[in-house]
Amino acid sequence: MSAEAIVKQQAREILKHNYPKAIIALLIMLLPLYMIDGTTTVISCAFMNLIPESETAKLWIYSVGYPVEFIAGFLLSPVINGYIRAYYRCAYTKDMDLKDLFYYFENGKYIEALSFNIRFILRMLIPTILLYLPLIAFEIISTNIGGDFYGGVLYRDIYFLLAVLSTIAVTFYALKYFTVFTACVDKEGLNLKNAVEYSKYIMKNQTGSAAKLILSFTPWLLLCMLILPMLYVIPYMTQSLCVAAKWMTQASFEEY
Repeated sequence: MSAEAIVKQQAREILKHNYPKAIIALLIMLLPLYMIDGTTTVISCAFMNLIPESETAKLWIYSVGYPVEFIAGFLLSPVINGYIRAYYRCAYTKDMDLKDLFYYFENGKYIEALSFNIRFILRMLIPTILLYLPLIAFEIISTNIGGDFYGGVLYRDIYFLLAVLSTIAVTFYALKYFTVFTACVDKEGLNLKNAVEYSKYIMKNQTGSAAKLILSFTPWLLLCMLILPMLYVIPYMTQSLCVAAKWMTQASFEEY
């Protein structure tokens, strides 16, 4: 049995006794994001109906609506840290504690979590832009090509292919940060610099294993779009990644 299969099997065993909690955790994490997105959509539609000039309405939406949505999402982002914490601790205890979802909203931890998140976003921003440059360049070129190419079948096929390749490239680049967020569970109060060093140390010989595990979920993600509900696939994948992070961390420091 491969390492990926063992990790998945352990994740299934854990979820067997924690699936209701796992679903609740996922819904709690997603609910604020859907509420923000829904509110922005309603406001955007209201702008479009109240303001006759469509260009003026779009200006308000892009200059006010989307920034407000981004800021609100960022202010709620510590729930994502808590979501990872809940699954990671469950990999050790086999019992998920939903209180972990709100762990980073406690006094003194909220600002630290926000600071950690914004620093991590900024660290990933430039590499992500560079790896998406082929897609960005294609979009710019396509909009300036005459005829029916823009929006056509060939355009959509090339766009989809470049988007997939760029996303895979970003994912592979980010593998060295695979245990950045779980590091903050192992060692309370880590700043981003130390968490990155911690993760790089753990992942220096294990990025290939993480890549294989992530790629092994490709069929699951494809089925998720067609047959299987996301309410099963996302908890299963999250728990598997956290189980892998646990074993990689332990293996790394056993070697040390």
